[in-house]
Amino acid sequence: LPYGLGDWYWIPSRAIPAPNDVEPITEFPFFTVLYADPHAHLFALPLALLALAFALSFLLLPQLKSKVATAARLIVGGLIIGVLRPTNYSDYYPYLALVSAVVAYRFLRPVLGGEESERERKATTPRVWLHAAANALLAVGLLAIASNLLFYPFSRWLGWGYSEIRLWTGTHTPSISYLVHWGVFLFVLVSWFIWETVDWMAKTPLSAARKLKPYLPYFGYALLLLVVVVIALMAWLKVAIAWLVLPLAAWAGVLILRRDQADEKRFVLFLSGTGLMVTLMVEIVVVAGDIGRMNTVFKFYLQVWTMFAVGAGAALGWLLPHLLAWRSAWGNVWKGAFLFLVLSAALYPLTATTAKIKDRMSDAAPHTLDGMTFMAYSKYADSWGEMDLSQDYRAILWMQDNIQGSPVIVEANLRDLYRWGSRFSIYTGLPGVVGWEWHQQQQRTLFPSSWVTERIEEIEDFYQTLDLQAAVNFLQKYQVRYIILGQQERGKYSGAGLEKFEAANGLLWREVYRDQQTVIYEVILP
Repeated sequence: LPYGLGDWYWIPSRAIPAPNDVEPITEFPFFTVLYADPHAHLFALPLALLALAFALSFLLLPQLKSKVATAARLIVGGLIIGVLRPTNYSDYYPYLALVSAVVAYRFLRPVLGGEESERERKATTPRVWLHAAANALLAVGLLAIASNLLFYPFSRWLGWGYSEIRLWTGTHTPSISYLVHWGVFLFVLVSWFIWETVDWMAKTPLSAARKLKPYLPYFGYALLLLVVVVIALMAWLKVAIAWLVLPLAAWAGVLILRRDQADEKRFVLFLSGTGLMVTLMVEIVVVAGDIGRMNTVFKFYLQVWTMFAVGAGAALGWLLPHLLAWRSAWGNVWKGAFLFLVLSAALYPLTATTAKIKDRMSDAAPHTLDGMTFMAYSKYADSWGEMDLSQDYRAILWMQDNIQGSPVIVEANLRDLYRWGSRFSIYTGLPGVVGWEWHQQQQRTLFPSSWVTERIEEIEDFYQTLDLQAAVNFLQKYQVRYIILGQQERGKYSGAGLEKFEAANGLLWREVYRDQQTVIYEVILP
């Protein structure tokens, strides 16, 4: 097929087309791990699952008699949710809202109805309602306060620049692209919705159905409102997926209201409906400052992935005993469709993993878990010429073995991202004078972007200047301890300015490492 090797694993992370716009990122857990991107969203995935596990465990508590034990549980829940803020900030508020809704429901359940609360249900006086509502409010408040106070030092000093939401007016997700990304999950969830609906109808006597007759006009109004909202979203905001998402979310909401519905099933229905509404939300609004809606879709789609994966897994578990015994023609059709979808999706781990293994900078590099080994066998071409990366490899190993603490280093900074720049800082973890220009500007949106650009320009001036005092001023300003003079620096900052390093060796800095064209100097300013 006419695809490059990297496309086999890369293209599915951009499943939503965006003509004349920036494509949203449709990353998913397997891609994240396969691509080996140690990003915030990767570390948040197990924490998000832990938050869902806490919500489910709280929901299934048989009773809430001990106030001390309940408060302790809520504080632990605050810890679980609060850790999402410093890990992956965009996960914090959605999971706080989701878990808060579950906690509130658990306190309101006695007055809403339940198998274990017959006495309370019969005595649903305003006073009982008020007491339950007050307890729910206090519980949610304790959860929210704990999630903030336990991470107060982080919150206190955090400067968050992406706090504004705007109406999205760009391209939207085509229905077929939506199904490409979510099709397997939705097939299972919708199948389960149908099964639950049929089961509900089968177990509801006609006499009970007649009791709903006075409420039929309200059902009609609700259905009309749903149709109007779907049409408005599709016609006014051009949200193509509204016809699918809103009815499914409404369907999940109706199934939650089933009186004899098990709470664990209510939990999955709530996850499913929430996930659907989140996918609709990113079609309507965008986080201000994003590149198009690239990262808005990216961050929130991964949250939905977690919700759908947990929900569809449970739904499949409830469905399978019935479906495996389903011998009719329709049963065979469902099994065939499900098998086709699962096997189709399973092609990705096979083809993408194979392609990622083969997509190597050097075929001579051995297969190893050491993410630096490739450098020892690789060449890299930049605009000025070709580098032998083995020199950087040996120099980085030397720094890892011999430099103590976290001294500041200075090295070439490339304004062309995703190139061979800032490599010593990346592979040693030592702080550089400045990192990648655009990423640093993104992460410091409360400050003028020129602050980052000026540092990059100062690095360029430092390597190219002939004035030793100007070089000293730079080193003192940023408290630089080590200077990197390798192939990248010689190529990018070529000129007479580089001669000062040899000339001032022993006066302003001293050579501590040399390997062919790669030299490391330690600053020895008085």
